[in-house]
Amino acid sequence: MRKFPVKHLITCSLLIAALFGCFVFFTDRPVALNVEEFSSLDSEFARPSVTMGSPNRYWDNSSVAEGLATHLDGFNPQESSKGQENIKVKVKSGDTLSAIFDRSSIDREDLAAVREASPPHWKSMSLHAGRLLEYRLDESGSLEFFEYSPEDLVAYSFTRTGDSMSFESKIRKVVSNETYRWVTIKRGDSVISAGLAAGVRQEKTLWRIPKLLQWDIDFYHDIHPGDSFQILYYENFVDGVYYEDGEIIALQFQSGNRSYSLVRYEDDGVFKGYFTREGYAARKRFLRTPVEYTRISSGFSLRRLHPISKTMKPHLGIDFAAPTGTPVYAAGDGIVEKVGYNNANGNYIYLDHGDGYRTKYLHLYKTDPSVKKGEKVKQGQRIGSVGMTGLATGPHLHYEFLVHGEHQNPATIHLPEGEPLSEDEIERFQAHADELYGRMSALKLEYPVSDPKLVNR
Repeated sequence: MRKFPVKHLITCSLLIAALFGCFVFFTDRPVALNVEEFSSLDSEFARPSVTMGSPNRYWDNSSVAEGLATHLDGFNPQESSKGQENIKVKVKSGDTLSAIFDRSSIDREDLAAVREASPPHWKSMSLHAGRLLEYRLDESGSLEFFEYSPEDLVAYSFTRTGDSMSFESKIRKVVSNETYRWVTIKRGDSVISAGLAAGVRQEKTLWRIPKLLQWDIDFYHDIHPGDSFQILYYENFVDGVYYEDGEIIALQFQSGNRSYSLVRYEDDGVFKGYFTREGYAARKRFLRTPVEYTRISSGFSLRRLHPISKTMKPHLGIDFAAPTGTPVYAAGDGIVEKVGYNNANGNYIYLDHGDGYRTKYLHLYKTDPSVKKGEKVKQGQRIGSVGMTGLATGPHLHYEFLVHGEHQNPATIHLPEGEPLSEDEIERFQAHADELYGRMSALKLEYPVSDPKLVNR
């Protein structure tokens, strides 16, 4: 075997040493945190100070503030300007007050003073991940102020008085302002996007609208450009800062040439529900559609060419096209009359709702295990999923609605009204509803739809 020359070995060794030196010299090395630079960054992105009256979510809604709070979690306050600014720390999963004080270099005597001043219900010092706590040190580095909010509207505050800490529990007061919006749905809009564009701040408020009107309107397909709605609801504020939306007080929805109105009703401070202006409950006996679908692939007809048998037959239901596996819900409370399989209907379920009302669900991919003959089901309960079992050319739900044995068109039948208010309540309710809708009518004239305004009461 040929020997490797010594001079080549020396050359290789020198080359490796040179490369290693370059790597060490040019590689980024850790540098100490420049406190002055960090302080200027904090000032540049600082929001208005969050006082006791301001909700913590004021910070939570800002990714910049959230990032700063996370950065401060590992920052040593002893190196910052003492006795001036409050330091905010976000609680991590598994954190204890002791661990946070240790990370922040707060003296153990200060921790003992906080524990001593704590009320009995917080002696365990349990903290919730994601919440913020705030503290301030005096010129000597001792804890001068400490505050923790276990929930948005409650804060535990500790302030140094001599050698000890005093405790105060503070409740933030919520002020509810009545707010009005008049929204017109334009081409390409949904109820949600149109409402947000008109000034409604939270999607959850707008999502309540299809929930409240699901017995009357098919929000998947019956919403068109030019439809509109008026909504009277609460916006909640804490110390003048917006906090969240409150309840919907009144709603009027115009779909085509039909109008739907609902009012929130309380009696002696007890919430009774939402009712039509005539005093019927918003929740009707049957859902308008028992499935979320993409389109109606075949409507109700007394003469239809069957796509498989190619013969003219009545189509005594509606076919809702939807992807396989889409949930199917019970249209109303009832008892399972039949559940099974046959070659024509595939997997099917028949429900008996009493008083001569029955519904049928055909071509299901699966029926839920809890749905058995003789069992009770509740309105909105999942009973199966869309499929194409039996004689079907694609995944869909075939849905039938029968009254005293006669098939009715599920899309057009007038569904039974909800439960009415009692006779001793109806007069009081209607006076309340008339007052609300009179106010909404006046506001609609005062504020054009293109420029909705906040109305404070």
